[in-house]
Amino acid sequence: MEAEILHVPELAKLMGRTESAIRSAVQHRADWLPPFYKQGTRICWRLETVRKFLKDFEQGEYKEVKAGRPRKEPPRVMALA
Repeated sequence: MEAEILHVPELAKLMGRTESAIRSAVQHRADWLPPFYKQGTRICWRLETVRKFLKDFEQGEYKEVKAGRPRKEPPRVMALA
């Protein structure tokens, strides 16, 4: 029977990353990492949530809104006549 809750080592194997890459991404709130929760001090993911996240991420449906002001188009040099 497959475990329903994943911890860092299992998620690393599933995503093809190292454990340290996963832990670092948790600290930096990387957008390529599925949403997680904590059980005490352990970082956990539900298998169902991870699979849905990866499917949505692959299709481009999961995009976090980036903070910051909207940018204006840069000024252009007008041709001299």
